[in-house]
Amino acid sequence: MHCDRLWTGGRLATMVEGKPGLGIVEKGLLAARDGRIVYAGAAADAPACTAPEVVDCEGRWITPGLVDCHTHIVYGGNRAHEFELRLAGASYEEIARAGGGIVSTMQATRAASEDELVASALPRVDALLREGVTTMEVKSGYGLDGPNEMKSLRAARRLGDERQLSVSTTFPPNGFNWPNWKNAQFDALIDKIEKSTDPEEINASIKKAHEAIVDDAAWLFIVHDLNPRAMTKHVKGFVSAQSWFQDFTRVYMD
Repeated sequence: MHCDRLWTGGRLATMVEGKPGLGIVEKGLLAARDGRIVYAGAAADAPACTAPEVVDCEGRWITPGLVDCHTHIVYGGNRAHEFELRLAGASYEEIARAGGGIVSTMQATRAASEDELVASALPRVDALLREGVTTMEVKSGYGLDGPNEMKSLRAARRLGDERQLSVSTTFPPNGFNWPNWKNAQFDALIDKIEKSTDPEEINASIKKAHEAIVDDAAWLFIVHDLNPRAMTKHVKGFVSAQSWFQDFTRVYMD
């Protein structure tokens, strides 16, 4: 059988149904022709194959393409300096108040063109390709408004055209809206609570305010992480969580 390329001496993780574990084949052989795999199995069982290119894997693993099912690989800017600040003892709150954190990524993403977002994402894509990723899910979420979210999604889809990569895009429609979130009913109830001296009226307004914010949630569930993204304009001092952990900050009502 004539092929374009052969990989010999590899350890294959075939995932074949009915075989234990990963369906491992020691001393495996992989043959490809016209961009498709035509044989994967034990070298001893392979048909006679010839190819102009033969790669000796020297016992290395050959696995199916990996799927990265949760990425935020398209964004503007770079926050590497914030890591240095954290190592030096700065808190997430201090970094955010100095203009860093997620807000800085939002601003950089909005300022970047679609071409610039693609160009900045490609080195990150290449790193994942080297690790065996062939399929990637990409979320938007740093544009934080319609036009910039769409721009991010277009850039994400172009990554699949620029590289041999399958890309699936996801848009969180009501998430990450904390800089722009407004709810007139909620704000009116907060005003009523502030001005009222009647305990029953206050309790009833609190209940309605809770219902309003649940119906028009200003936060987004990410995996198992609940990060509040918005508060009424009367809440002062709140800093959005800057990590995968819930951060606590002191707030007050004006």
